Amino acid sequence: MTMFLLNIMLAVLWCFTWGTFDFFTLTSGFILAHLLLGLYSRVTVLEGYGTKVRDLLRFSLYFIRILIIANLQIAYEILTPGIGVTPRIVRFDVTGLTAAQRTILANAINLTPGTLVVDIAPDRRTFYVHCMYAENKDEALAQLEGLKRRLQSEVF
Repeated sequence: MTMFLLNIMLAVLWCFTWGTFDFFTLTSGFILAHLLLGLYSRVTVLEGYGTKVRDLLRFSLYFIRILIIANLQIAYEILTPGIGVTPRIVRFDVTGLTAAQRTILANAINLTPGTLVVDIAPDRRTFYVHCMYAENKDEALAQLEGLKRRLQSEVF
């Protein structure tokens, strides 16, 4: 919390340095101070100020990459003749996730074109996921497990 207050104070000091107190100057000062305090905390081996923001950004880029690949795969399927889908419903273990984590994971799976959580087991430990391109069951489960692992480590 003290690092966050220091971040705000440095942003205000940035505004005073430029002689203007508008949204753009305050925001740029906050971002610059955030980067400097993050660097400072890494050099001095403190708690690592800003690591959660970095992790969220990393997960966002990872998820955007997944979305782009899935959308291109669906677009290719639509534009080419014939049917190249290999649909399958797989059981995906979500043991150990909290209710909020399961909800966010299910939403992330549903947002990705070609995958859909169709049911949740009564004990809340298993998702049943429909995958349009799951020729290899183990590969489909590995991709879902990768999403789950990244979500746990970078978001929560």
